Amino acid sequence: MISDFSAHFVVRGKDVGHHAADYLSGLLSTNRRKNIECINKDISQSNYQAMQQMVTDSPWNENKVMEQVAGEVNGILGGHPQSALLIDETSFVKKGNASVGVQRQYCGRLGKTENCQMGVFAAMGRGDKAAIVDFRLFLPQSWVDDPERCEKAKIPHDQQRHRSKLELALEMVQNAKSRGLVFDWVLTDSAYSSSVDFCATLEQAGLKFMGDVSVTNRVWDADPKPCAPAKGAHGRPTQACVKGNLSAKRLSVGDLVKKHFEKQSRQLTIREATKGELRARVWVTQVWVWEEGAPQAARRTLVAREKEDGELKISWTNAPVETDWEALAYMQAQRHWVERTFQDAKSELGMAQYEVRTWRGWHHHMALVSMAMLFMLKERVAHAQSAPLLSARDIVELLEYYLPRRGSKEEEIIADLVERHRQRIAAAKSHAKNRQNTPGST
Repeated sequence: MISDFSAHFVVRGKDVGHHAADYLSGLLSTNRRKNIECINKDISQSNYQAMQQMVTDSPWNENKVMEQVAGEVNGILGGHPQSALLIDETSFVKKGNASVGVQRQYCGRLGKTENCQMGVFAAMGRGDKAAIVDFRLFLPQSWVDDPERCEKAKIPHDQQRHRSKLELALEMVQNAKSRGLVFDWVLTDSAYSSSVDFCATLEQAGLKFMGDVSVTNRVWDADPKPCAPAKGAHGRPTQACVKGNLSAKRLSVGDLVKKHFEKQSRQLTIREATKGELRARVWVTQVWVWEEGAPQAARRTLVAREKEDGELKISWTNAPVETDWEALAYMQAQRHWVERTFQDAKSELGMAQYEVRTWRGWHHHMALVSMAMLFMLKERVAHAQSAPLLSARDIVELLEYYLPRRGSKEEEIIADLVERHRQRIAAAKSHAKNRQNTPGST
């Protein structure tokens, strides 16, 4: 696969493609740990220092790599009425405060505040397949306020600025369109779809969105039909827009669904699943989103689905009113696949097992993980007829046989141990030297 991307790994006359190939082979291995040290131990004739330099320092352009990755994923999954761009974030737990972008923040994987990095990702999905096509590292304001810290993490000067996750997500949507990716839908969780401005921007771009929504979000059960009051002497409104439809009531999404779901929901077949048909009770209704004072209300279609555990999953969309319930329920359920994508990437491809601290290192690692994910997508598509249940785990186990790995002879194990100890001693000496050169250190 690396041969298809070889041009991206030739920089200033130096070809680091074979080191990238070794790294990819390591990511696609069955090893529990997939940092550079473990990859070097596993991959035949790999070079630890060369791989380390390729990931952390070599100036190959991850944006060019991701442009090709996105284009190839689009060729497989794009251009279909059900093609969607799935936006989600995931966290990476880290120790210390040196890893770029790390701070104490909410960690979704652990369900609590933890010391971690946060990345916002875009994946293209269709049916039961999805692959990452773009990503952004979230840089907290605390980092932007500390230029020295940014310099140590080698953050480019034009990237030393704080942008919200909403801004990063919208940038990736725009980037996907500019790269020629073909999709009609954008799927998000409530952290994004609860933003009126975020949804309005997607709508203005001609995209349909389906986003999870909290039960605490408030909606109108009918169009409030806001009307502007008479203008004053200078042509300005005497007050903000007010509700013109006096019968429209505002209530929480949770109360609205609780009031109608039992009597008005339908049992629908949503899609085929590995264990048979996925069926669920679904209720769909029209609601309006309007904050008093705004010139108009936005119509939304609310989709409530009862999950297997009895919990209700609620989303809203700007899809046309005539869209049938089955189509809406199907698209709502598609967000499952971005969660599965992260699960595969972390459990099988070492997505969270990197040990790099710099800006370039993080972005290079994620680009290589995305390449590995593209490889898996191609394999699943190529063998869809002969092995329709082919999983990420299946593929890495097959590669364990087909890819060259290091042997486990006694002398090789001892040599690897000696080399690891040498590296640890060198790292300890370097750390001690840095502390001595740091003013105020003891």
